[in-house]
Amino acid sequence: MTAAARDAGWDVTPAGRADLEPLAGSHFDLVINANGNASRFRAEQDPLFDFEASFVSVYRSLFDFRYDRYVYLSTVDVYNRPDQRGSTSEETPIDPLSLGAYGFHKHQAELAVMRTCPHYLVLRLGQMVGQGLKKGPLYDITNNKPLWIDPGSCMPFMNTVSVGAVLFQLLEAGIDREVLNVCGRTSIDFERVLELFTACSPQSAGDGAAVQRYDVATEKVEQYCPLPDSWDEIESFAREVLGG
Repeated sequence: MTAAARDAGWDVTPAGRADLEPLAGSHFDLVINANGNASRFRAEQDPLFDFEASFVSVYRSLFDFRYDRYVYLSTVDVYNRPDQRGSTSEETPIDPLSLGAYGFHKHQAELAVMRTCPHYLVLRLGQMVGQGLKKGPLYDITNNKPLWIDPGSCMPFMNTVSVGAVLFQLLEAGIDREVLNVCGRTSIDFERVLELFTACSPQSAGDGAAVQRYDVATEKVEQYCPLPDSWDEIESFAREVLGG
């Protein structure tokens, strides 16, 4: 996201957890919040941790800084039926009481952003790939970590670089006060993904591996800018990390 902002001509101030207190009270034209817990598994195992990481940290940031516009990177796990394309449009009513801890806290953070910020974008992301990520199935595969996704899963993929490009196209177009699904086009069977990474040796999580199926509607954001194909994003990432 930092690289995408600089490419778009912005003067960027990256901020990790250790940087937040010294920057408190500063004014920014734009705040992009990519903070929060990224592990759905950990959220369900430790909901209090997830509440602090995914809601409290976001809510605090709304008041720690002054800004003209705020962008919150959320998740498609806020949908009650993310496996059904007809139930994942941005206008779909969400029943928060039927969500798991991960989706519930992300949805509450979305509402806090929309309630507090005069100018905002909420981007609901699918599965991410890209250099620098420390979470997710592709990170697990390429780092010999336990793989928590069952091969029978199906989901969209998008590179972090592509997400940044889409965000700054939306900002350039003046899109404001919107919630948008930003995912790779089409969902990919995870078995196909594993075939690309046969040179790696991920550890099986056994019975802990979950089947995750997503079919996310992207028509709204595609009115403003094109989205990459999920398979193209996976193949490009595989070439980056495996060579060839």
